[in-house]
Amino acid sequence: MSRFIPTQPRRKRSLAAAIVSMGMVNLSMGIAFPLAALIMARQGAEPGLIGLSAAAQAAPVFLISPIAPWIMRRFGPANVMIGGLLLAGVSFLLIGYYANFFAWFPLRFLLGVAGTLLWATSEAWINALAEDAKRGKIIGIYGASAAAGFALGPTTLVVLGTGVEPFYLGGALMIAAAILVTTADKSRNHFEKTEKSSPMWRLVFVAPAALLVNVFYAAAEESLVTFFPLYAIRSGMAESGSLALLTVAAIGAIVMQPIVGVAADRMNRLGLLIGLVLATMAGYALLPFAVPMLIATGIVLFLVVGLANGIFTLGMVLVGERFRGAELAGASAFTTAMWGTGALIGTPLSGFAMQLWDPHGLVLAVILIFAAYLPFPFIAWVRQQKSRAA
Repeated sequence: MSRFIPTQPRRKRSLAAAIVSMGMVNLSMGIAFPLAALIMARQGAEPGLIGLSAAAQAAPVFLISPIAPWIMRRFGPANVMIGGLLLAGVSFLLIGYYANFFAWFPLRFLLGVAGTLLWATSEAWINALAEDAKRGKIIGIYGASAAAGFALGPTTLVVLGTGVEPFYLGGALMIAAAILVTTADKSRNHFEKTEKSSPMWRLVFVAPAALLVNVFYAAAEESLVTFFPLYAIRSGMAESGSLALLTVAAIGAIVMQPIVGVAADRMNRLGLLIGLVLATMAGYALLPFAVPMLIATGIVLFLVVGLANGIFTLGMVLVGERFRGAELAGASAFTTAMWGTGALIGTPLSGFAMQLWDPHGLVLAVILIFAAYLPFPFIAWVRQQKSRAA
């Protein structure tokens, strides 16, 4: 069956709806993660328990990801996103209303169900709509939009405070995003099966560097977003300064991802990926020497988070480069599951690492996470070079 190719106006309208709505999703998540950690810390929860609460939001990927490709094919990406956005909106409103540590476990689980559908569907949809020659540029713009959401999240907390009110704003944003997606193309035949389509779990053997990147990126990213305010405060920084620095870090991601995306369209993508991983590890190693100096910490975070988000961008570009149709839906669902796996593992480990080495265990944990990923793109690059030489 031939690949579905929408008309140019429908393509642009759908890309705009997907990219902007996911920016709004990430704004809400940029509010939720640090706000939940701060509220629970005020209620007396230890970092390990805060990490477990964050992990409850990641747990649904193991239930939803295996059926996400079928859901995308059955209902179409636009309709799936509308449903996921409405579920996320209700979850945010209930989290704000029931500001209780134990009530948040099931509510964050529901938010994780919505998030799994939203991230898997949006990434598959954007990759399906992107033209090969501009894939890196388009995904770089998508990444910048997502990072812009995270950048505005902590700033929102500085303006509105760290009570429960920002959760209500998150719910309103999700409902507004659902309305936006109703303007997109409702076609359902983006992810049709072919005779050669492989099951989702087998795809990892085809392109492990692309499909496993989210395990390690999410473990590091979710750890930083969840624990950096506590890390900075325990290093001698004010709460308002720690939240403002998360915004500075996200601005680095906004600036870097389009640059990385354009570079990915012009140079060896695996070589670029290896360089970004090494540079990210080096940047994190500098962080303890910068904190609690506000300007120095801001410069380090701007660079290191920008580079780390470039790793995510390249992973998504490599997925779109390698897979089509049903396999693209399966690969996107798999990378979303890997994101949840990384968040599920990373936040508790980083929280306990902070308890063992307060507070610098967070930095050591993040560096080790990226070091564990490095062999995958390196082996893929070596094989690529051998294949070209043959």
